[in-house]
Amino acid sequence: MALILLVALLLVSMTNATSSTWRYTTGKVEQFRGANNGYEAITRRLSQATLNTYWDYDVPMKPTKYLRQSDLRFISGNMTSGAKKLLTTTTPRCPTHGVFFQAPLGYVDNTGSFGGLDNLLNTWGFYVEFNQDARPAFVTPQIAPLRYRYRLMELMQPSNSLTIYSFTSGVPTYAGRDWFTGSMASNSTAPRVLAENVIALVLLPSLSKRDETTTGKKLTKDYFYDTTVTSSDPDINPKGQLPPVIQVTMVAVDEASAQRAANGATAPAFDAGLNTLFLDTTKFDSDLATLQATLTNQRINHRVFTSSVSIRGAKWSRK
Repeated sequence: MALILLVALLLVSMTNATSSTWRYTTGKVEQFRGANNGYEAITRRLSQATLNTYWDYDVPMKPTKYLRQSDLRFISGNMTSGAKKLLTTTTPRCPTHGVFFQAPLGYVDNTGSFGGLDNLLNTWGFYVEFNQDARPAFVTPQIAPLRYRYRLMELMQPSNSLTIYSFTSGVPTYAGRDWFTGSMASNSTAPRVLAENVIALVLLPSLSKRDETTTGKKLTKDYFYDTTVTSSDPDINPKGQLPPVIQVTMVAVDEASAQRAANGATAPAFDAGLNTLFLDTTKFDSDLATLQATLTNQRINHRVFTSSVSIRGAKWSRK
């Protein structure tokens, strides 16, 4: 009887341990399911970026040379910090990086006239924003308190509302940013929430390993990449060229930690210093370690997603 009782206790103990491990693992998966889906969307869309580069005279009426040109655009970098920030204002609060580009994704908001055309061109983008819930006007704070969270935002400009050509057609030198900032501010094409509790998005455009080894050069030193910029160094000239590879890193926290750290419309304590990180590519590892240490010290449960994405439409040239 004693032996049977001992075996039973061991079995119960093992069952409880297995059950606890299963619940913990399942909970972790559920907590970051939205972030994982958002990360997969970023990497999938980025890999489909296109530029449709062509060669043309520098000055049509008095040509002196051929230049690589494109009517499409690709731009990435820090949203609101640094000398080359993508937005001119700090409102809304958009920490770390963002990316905006064109891709043949076939998204339309008028399926009656454009449905079934799966390769139509779209302007797309991703960035992180600290904002409040989007809710109908009748849902007042008295009914349900406002939730302020970091959110991964996705900009989707429908093919039937594509504006890029209105800026670049006949003006290949156009280097403005209205082609995506206008959509960010528009009610009809406003960005949507792709995932909640994503606090950082870091994008590092890179050459292929072979080109980096051959030239000994990095594509960018400050994370900034703009296909309208001409570099005097042909080995790292982004003019009219997509980056061959982009390292995408995303940091997400779980909802329980977000609730605990919430401070109303004021950014949580772990936000301090976010705008000072990921400005120098040589400090990527130390910046990521600093962010993780900050989150750990404040008992913020978090997860880091990172991988390198190859852009299929990139045809890098040193000419």
